[in-house]
Amino acid sequence: MHPIIYVLPLCIKIKEGGFSMRDLKTYLSVAPVLSTLWFGSLAGLLIEINRFFPDALTFPFFSF
Repeated sequence: MHPIIYVLPLCIKIKEGGFSMRDLKTYLSVAPVLSTLWFGSLAGLLIEINRFFPDALTFPFFSF
């Protein structure tokens, strides 16, 4: 996911008093969780590709 998705709810949610500390705490608790899941799944995908195609400079499914 793109970082703009994490910041967008903070920009859209405008109250009469401005931003509250709760909005910042929500952002700081959601963004690390989503980025950890994203990078963990990306690492798992790369590990599995490397397991099936070890030391591959080209992949057969990308050849034309």
